[in-house]
Amino acid sequence: MLARIATAFRSSPAVTTSSRRAFGISSPSVTTVTTKHIISSNQRTFGLQTSRYMSSETTIEETSTSSDTQQTGYPFAQIETKWQKYWKDNNTFATPNRRQTLDDGTVIKSTNKKKYVLDMFPYPSGAGLHVGHPEGYTASDVMSRYWRMTSHDVLHPIGWDSFGLPAEQFAINTGTHPETTTAKNIANFKRQLQMLGFSYDWEKEVATTDVNYVKWTQWIFLQLFKKGLASQSSVSVNWCPALGTVLANEEVINGLSERGDHPVERLPLRQWVLKITEYADRLEAGLDGLDWPSGTMTAQEQWIGKSTGTEIDFKIDGMDDEVRYILFMKGI
Repeated sequence: MLARIATAFRSSPAVTTSSRRAFGISSPSVTTVTTKHIISSNQRTFGLQTSRYMSSETTIEETSTSSDTQQTGYPFAQIETKWQKYWKDNNTFATPNRRQTLDDGTVIKSTNKKKYVLDMFPYPSGAGLHVGHPEGYTASDVMSRYWRMTSHDVLHPIGWDSFGLPAEQFAINTGTHPETTTAKNIANFKRQLQMLGFSYDWEKEVATTDVNYVKWTQWIFLQLFKKGLASQSSVSVNWCPALGTVLANEEVINGLSERGDHPVERLPLRQWVLKITEYADRLEAGLDGLDWPSGTMTAQEQWIGKSTGTEIDFKIDGMDDEVRYILFMKGI
């Protein structure tokens, strides 16, 4: 994205020298830097790799040319490194403290509007980031930066959805404790995300495998259990004997597990279920007034799955039993 901006500014005759300096774009008289299109561990050119995943290897070559030639590309090696270091050293993207107490005891509260920009936490696999990660994160990061520049207090955290079947299977296959491999993968993902220059508040970083995080998920479950919202029931599931676990429907393709192509059986299994249906009315009512795309609204309504209907009993000549029909009429 920055490379495209730089190219546009370079090619535009209307761009002034001061504008070029503001964007870190040199004038034709400035010494140029040419870079090989090779992945670097702390700098990167985008869109040139055939691999789906970002590499952890590093190679970059810089050569100076004569001062009378125009720069051939966006000087990412200088600009990205400089500003990413500045953001880190100055904690530029820290979430503002909306309540401050001065030395004299005076309390100052922020009058800015609040914005909470939450990305889907990535699962830190050993393969590293793939193109889908920065594709989605770039859009939310653009909005985060926009709201900061329009006097909003922005909370833009990042974390790791680090529980997962791949980590479990890798541990089984290699005899390596999943805590070790997960920590290594997280470190690599964090390095890669920081290379991309996203404006996360890294002080809010969290991993779902952290002990201090897990204790709260357990606490939440206990509250649900006390309220009668968690119970055990026999439910038909996708059981994979080879993986030794239950799979979601989207993890089963033509009767085989997506991971490993192992046979999957449909079996009843006693397990914990949460009675989210207790909140169907409240969830559906909460959709009113939301400015969401119609497709998203429909998906939410179908996920909630609330239907209103009636039961009708019919007596049939020659039969002792009544025949019961249940009619569901949405919105009645």
